[in-house]
Amino acid sequence: MSQAQNATVERTVEGGRTKLSVRGRLDRESAPVVLEWLRTWLPRGQETVALDLGEVAFLDSAGVAVLTESLRLASASGCRLDLVRVSEAAKSTLALFRFRGTGAAAPPPPGLLEGFGDRAVLALASFRRMLLLMADTFTWALAGPFAPVRGAPAGEVGRQAMLLGSRAFGIVSMLAFLIGLTLALLSAHQLRQFGGNIYVANLVAIAMTREMGPLLTAVIVAGRSGSAIAAEIATMRVTEEVEALEAMGFSPVRFLVVPKFYAVTLTQPLLTLVANAFGILGGMVVASIALQVPMNAFLHQASEALVTKDLISGLLKSVVFGWIILLVGAFCGLGTHGGAQGVGLSTTRSVVLSIFLVIITDCVFSLVFYM
Repeated sequence: MSQAQNATVERTVEGGRTKLSVRGRLDRESAPVVLEWLRTWLPRGQETVALDLGEVAFLDSAGVAVLTESLRLASASGCRLDLVRVSEAAKSTLALFRFRGTGAAAPPPPGLLEGFGDRAVLALASFRRMLLLMADTFTWALAGPFAPVRGAPAGEVGRQAMLLGSRAFGIVSMLAFLIGLTLALLSAHQLRQFGGNIYVANLVAIAMTREMGPLLTAVIVAGRSGSAIAAEIATMRVTEEVEALEAMGFSPVRFLVVPKFYAVTLTQPLLTLVANAFGILGGMVVASIALQVPMNAFLHQASEALVTKDLISGLLKSVVFGWIILLVGAFCGLGTHGGAQGVGLSTTRSVVLSIFLVIITDCVFSLVFYM
């Protein structure tokens, strides 16, 4: 037997059948504890459970919600929940809410094609919402400065640029330096065998500007800033601040997403240039120490190996990667439901999806520019 503040729950087995008896006042104070005990004691599998409400002295809307949730939990676990007795005090409340006293048997699990179809429909709906978000973002980004109604507060773009750009300078530069150092170390052993020590400059410079610089920066920004964007907007969605903007006739995309769009468009290429520079610096340090390549010779060889296309393609990638991170974070944040747990799930989902889409986009760019 378990006891809440105003109610008790007792579990017995009669003739091989589980019986759960609720006694006392099933109201908003005792409802959470009663629901927790019912959730704990509901069996799994094809079994019928009797729910006895014959000694319930009082039942309010919170108690009805507990019974409704118990029916849902029983159906999800595969068992059947039946009311065997209902007190007079509870009957009037149940009648008011038109409560069904018998739980339906658990539906059969969906088949392979049915499950695939459900996932496809959900994916198409999500894709449609993403397209609408992209359209709203680019529309307000282009037309917002010329709109008669003022958008985000003055200085918001600068504040977002500080959060998304300058505060990521340290981690981007340090990791890019280590990546360039690692690339040089990995290539030093092979190049030394053929007397091609100087070509470590070509490898590091081209790898950083074409691929590693934009990709490394995007992954760092997705984990650091993309998660922050998703968490901020998700929290505003949960606390109904987004609904408040909509109720006042303002576009949440214009106020919440567009300033971040301007900021990430400005800061992402700059962070990529920083990553390129520090990556080449890391390679130069290894080349000068392990391969005895003078720093001047390294820089000259790197400048000879690089062409304008390498730098332009890397910067173009960085801009697109920044847009992907922003839009995915905003999309996950605006679609948040379920309180604090929903905020955490949306934040995790935004990081994983952003990195996944960034890598796919990087592959597409590589095919377009260098195939």
